[in-house]
Parts: sequence; structure tokens; C-alpha cells
Amino acid sequence: MSDEIAEIKRRISIRDLVAERVPLKKAGRDWKGLCPFHDDKNPSFNVNDQMGRYRCWSCGATGDIFNWVMETQKVEFAEALTLLAARAGVTLSKENKGPSRREAFESAMSEALVFFQRSLEAEPAAKIYCESRNITSEVIAAWQLGYGPGVGDALAHILKKAGHSLQECRDLFLVDQDQGGGFFGRFRDRLIFPIHDERGGLVAFGGRIIGAGIPKYINSSDTPLYSKSKVLYGMHKAKESISKSGTAVLVEGYLDVIACHRAGVTSAVATLGTSLAEDHVKLLSRWCQEVVILYDSDAAGQKAAEKASRLCQEAGLRVRIALMPPGDDPDTLLRTQGPLAVQRAIEQTQTPVEFILRSLQAKYPDRRDQAYWDEVVQALTLARNDLERERFLHEVAADYPGVRDVAAAKRALGRMVRQAMTGGDKALRSSSQTSVVPSGKRAYDMSGPERVLIRAMNSPTTKKVALDALGQAKLFYSSDAIAVIESLSATGTTQGPAELLDQLPQGRGREVLELLLWEEEEPLPLAAVEDALKRLQRLASERELKALGDRAATDDELLRQLSEKLRQQKGGNPED
Repeated sequence: MSDEIAEIKRRISIRDLVAERVPLKKAGRDWKGLCPFHDDKNPSFNVNDQMGRYRCWSCGATGDIFNWVMETQKVEFAEALTLLAARAGVTLSKENKGPSRREAFESAMSEALVFFQRSLEAEPAAKIYCESRNITSEVIAAWQLGYGPGVGDALAHILKKAGHSLQECRDLFLVDQDQGGGFFGRFRDRLIFPIHDERGGLVAFGGRIIGAGIPKYINSSDTPLYSKSKVLYGMHKAKESISKSGTAVLVEGYLDVIACHRAGVTSAVATLGTSLAEDHVKLLSRWCQEVVILYDSDAAGQKAAEKASRLCQEAGLRVRIALMPPGDDPDTLLRTQGPLAVQRAIEQTQTPVEFILRSLQAKYPDRRDQAYWDEVVQALTLARNDLERERFLHEVAADYPGVRDVAAAKRALGRMVRQAMTGGDKALRSSSQTSVVPSGKRAYDMSGPERVLIRAMNSPTTKKVALDALGQAKLFYSSDAIAVIESLSATGTTQGPAELLDQLPQGRGREVLELLLWEEEEPLPLAAVEDALKRLQRLASERELKALGDRAATDDELLRQLSEKLRQQKGGNPED
């Protein structure tokens, strides 16, 4: 595996990979541009081809080609390895490949998709339904919509003819089996919505009935390719927009997602036949920092919005809630009022606290109801900060029954909210802050000679002297230099800086080494490196002599050793 990784790195330039997403300009030995991971407009993002790494000096993002793919495409290392191997034309060994059974599943799904698409082209009733919903041919093509015929076993025949096990296709929710053992299509007389994971892989299907009947929608159950609690419809199309804006728009169904995208809201996604789950929120957290919840305004929609907002806040996401006008959803709003109406609905939002309080005020017209105040207290625990909590405490305190002094009521409610917040409720995670080293100060603590010797690894003419010195751990004394030496000693390698970084364990030593190797300075002359080595050797000798002197005050043998060392030093280093 290590040989394959090395070959991939040899074939793929980090500069070329990054340049596909970030405009880069040559600056000395590095390439510079705007960081894709945060909003800083200063060109603090560097790419170094020699090291094969990127780094942003503002937000701290750093890594090699594998880190780049993992961060920009939000995948784990194994997936990044597969993607980069395909790009580099490197064949991974068998143990690194996905199981062949999965490939068979994916092939069966692709066969089914082609069948559904062709069926839509051939079915007049399905076309009429699409026209009635203003689903144009462009929408059909963009979202790969299809149709599941109302009767027959055509899909089962096609899958079997293509060599697929119908029992396995049953596991994929493509076909079902009757009492006689025959197989038939699961999705009958339905408009088909292909479901992709965030990387674009086809994993499931959903279907909406085009005539009368129930259920209106059916979705694939969990299969070997698909878990409905981990996939969001439209994520493969929305992820770039979500990543760029930092905000996802969460809606309730397939047609709502499509309507939002048609209206220019390309960050819309939806759950699939289930309420928002923790795994959905984890997926969103990988791509954004904020979620706008756009659900129906009926009681079910309000309840779902409240639950979704709590889950998102507990994961550290900012939340805004935008309810549709009564009786509307994004699809109907787009068809009746146009794209601007959809955009306006998303812009008119409330914080979760405001949303819940307004719902409670409608639910409990009698403010003397204790249940109302219990729920108000819980709602106020969701405030984003003290200022928002203070604002709503002031608003609701005026309605508190039996207390004429509003200030006293406000203080009492505040105490109840604080008790609720410390009584076992989940704490909302605050946004992480990245520390930035002030301009002009180094981000590490190290003496000049130590820094010279470690930097000397970066040049072929000085590398041997540097590595010989690094093998003498006693020469180094500052905390960060020692951290680097300890990290390097764990590898026992004499490779170049990029390979060294890849092999080092995560920690302070690796961090400091990367900072040193990134510094844009002229190559060090061999004489300067040799001089730094002599200075460190002299300092090490002085430290040793001092330690012996401290101990020799009460030990005659140590005093004799100290005298011998002083005599040797004087004779061996007359220039010092």
C-alpha cells in the first residue's frame, strides 16, 4: 500500500490538484491564492510543490493531496485513495479495493435507472403528469427522473438477463417476490426519483404515485448500498453551493428540493421518508456551519422543524427557521408565484427560540397555564447567546401571571432558565476558533542554530550534515526542537521533507517541522549549517560541564572528571 501511495503522489502534483479549485499565482518557491476553507480575502494560502503540501497561514488548514481530497470532497482516507488512484492510473492491490459484491449492486442499480428513464419516455400518462407539475424535459434530464410501469415484470427480466441475482435485487429494493416465487418491480405507476449519496453514487430510488392511491410516496428501505438516515436527497448537487455559502437549506421532499434548485436556491436538500436524524446532521456539519429549515407551516411541519432545529444546534450548527405560507410548499410556490417567492420565503427567517415562542403563544392563549411557562423556559435554553436570551426574557416576563413587577418576573424566569441549562440538558457546542500567530512572530520556540539545522534538511547540499546532527539529541535544548527530534527519531528515515512529514505522528513535532520547512528563505550555505552545528556542540558541552560542576561540589570523583573535561576542551578547541 505504501508503494502505491508513493506512486500516486509522484504522478499527481498538489499544485495541479489545488489549481482546479483555487486560482494560484507563483510567488518565490510557492504558489499562492485565496484559501477555499474560510472567508479571509488575504492571499494566505500557499502550495509548495517540492514538499507536496498546501497550507493556509490564517486558518491552519494543511496537508497533502490526500488531505486535500478528504477536505474538499468530505470523504474518508479510503475513498480519497480510490479517487486519486483512478486519477493517477494506479491499480490498487486487491486488499485496498472495495468488495466485488458492491460493484454488482451498483451495476444492478444502473440497469434499473436506465429502465426507469426509458419507461418515462414511453409512457404518455407519466409525461402528462410531469407537464401538470411543470416538470420540464430539462428537469427530467438534470435529475434523471424516470417512471416505474404499473404492471408487469419487465424490470425483473432485464435485471436477470444482465446477469444479476434477483434475490440480491430484492435486497436492493428494486423487485419483490410474489407467493408463487415470481419477481415484479417495487415501484409501480410512480414517477421515479434516483437517490444519490453526497459523492454522486446511485444508492436508492424514491417514487411518487402519478394517479390515485396510497401511499403517495415510497422510498427504498435500507439496503447494502443505502441507509436513509445517512443520505440527503440532492446533496450531490448541493454540496458545492453549501460549502461555498456555509449554509444548507433543509426542505421536506423531492419536488421541494428540485423547486428550490430551479428557483436558484441550489443549497437545498431533503430527508428521505424519515425525520432528520443525527447522521444527517453529521453529514451537514461536514459541509456547512448553518442550516435554514424550510418546512410546511402546518402542525406536523412546525413540530418537525422544532425537532430538526434542536438536533442541529446540539451539533453546533447555527439554525434559522423559515416557514412556508399556509398551504404552500416550495414546489407549489414556484409554480404559482415564481422563483422570487421561493427566495423570499427562505430569506424571512426566525431563530429557533423566536420560532418556538411564537408557536407556544399560539398553542397557549391562556398565559396562566403552567405548561406554557415550562415550555417557555425550555425554549429559552436554546438561545444562541445571552443577548438573545435577555431579549426574549424581557418580552415574556410581562405576561407572567400573578406578578406585577416585570423586573422580578424576569429575574425569576432567568433563574429557571439557568437551572434548566445546568440540569443535564445537552450543552450547545460553541464554534471553534483558530488561533492565528501575530505577524512578525514565529509560531514556535527555538534557538537560531537549532532552527538552521532542522531547516537544513530541505536542501541536498546540507541534508547530510543536518541528519547527522539530528541524530545527536543532546545538542537540542528548546522544547519545540526537542519535539521535532523525538518525532523524527520515531521514523528512522533519511528521506526528503515531504516524505518525512507523511511518516511523522500527529503532534507538536510534526507541526513545528512543517512550519520550519514552509519558511520562504534562501537555501542555507553549507558553511552556515556547519557553524550552527559547532555552536550547538559548544553549548551542549557547556551545559554538561555546568551539570557536572553542580554535582562535583560534593563528589571528589566527579570533580576529577570535570577537571579532565576542562583540560580536553581547552586543548581541543583553542579557537573557542
